[in-house]
Amino acid sequence: MKIIDANSLLVLILGLMKPSLIGTHKKTSIYDEEDYTNLLAVIGTLDSLVVLPNIWTEVDNLLNRFNKGHKELYIEKIIQTIKVTSEEYLKSSVVEGKFEFYNLGLTDTLILEHGKNCELLITSDSTLSDYAHGYGIKVYDMKGIATEKLK
Repeated sequence: MKIIDANSLLVLILGLMKPSLIGTHKKTSIYDEEDYTNLLAVIGTLDSLVVLPNIWTEVDNLLNRFNKGHKELYIEKIIQTIKVTSEEYLKSSVVEGKFEFYNLGLTDTLILEHGKNCELLITSDSTLSDYAHGYGIKVYDMKGIATEKLK
């Protein structure tokens, strides 16, 4: 299984809606259609993705208000994606005693913890990526890749 964070999932959902929308959202403006295509290749099939409830909530909060005339398409694509991915719940109390919580916050600490049991962590967060590397977790760092393209 592969676990995905909120901004990476935003790229995925926007790409599923219409790839040209990726660069129009403030949270995904550094990404383009090539990043979406590469993300799909890394994911393989959507049924290999694990999404925490916290992530679905973040994504919905960010995209439910991102209308641009695509509300119905958004609803269609997020429901389709929810149906084929796995949803894993971790109690928030898992972060108790985790020093990472101070730098990562609740959701990313939960992603990190669950990522220890996954074959890949897909993220757009450099700090989360660094912590994951420190634990020996294989990471697909979308932000790092996008930044390298700018050089």
